[in-house]
Amino acid sequence: MFNRLSKVVLVSFALTAVIATAAFAGRPAKKDPPCSINPSPVSVGQTYVVSASGLPIGTAVNLWVTDPSGNTSGSPLGSTPDGSFNLNESSSSAGKWTYTFSGPTKNNNTTMYSSCSVDAS
Repeated sequence: MFNRLSKVVLVSFALTAVIATAAFAGRPAKKDPPCSINPSPVSVGQTYVVSASGLPIGTAVNLWVTDPSGNTSGSPLGSTPDGSFNLNESSSSAGKWTYTFSGPTKNNNTTMYSSCSVDAS
C-alpha cells in the first residue's frame, strides 16, 4: 500500500513539473529596454546621441556614466512621460564609455533598466 502511494505521489510531482514547464515555455524572456548610441564609434569630443526607450513611465530615472578609467558618475534625469530619453553626450578621452539607465525600487534598491556603450578614439 505504501509503495503504491509513493508511486502516485511521485507521478503527481512529475506531472506538475511537466505542466509548469509547458506553461512557461511559450513566454518570451524578459529583455532590457533598448539603448543605443548614434553614431558609434566616435572621435574624442564628437557629439553623439544616447537613446533609451521602454523605460518606466512616471518614476525617477538616473543616468550613470562610466568612463574608460572605470570612474562612474550619476545624474538624475527625472521621469519620462513616454518611457524614452535622447541625450546629447560627448567623450572627453579615448576608450569605452558606458551609459546605464537605472531607477529606484520599492525596497530602497536600484534596478538597472538598460545599458549601452560607445568607443571613442
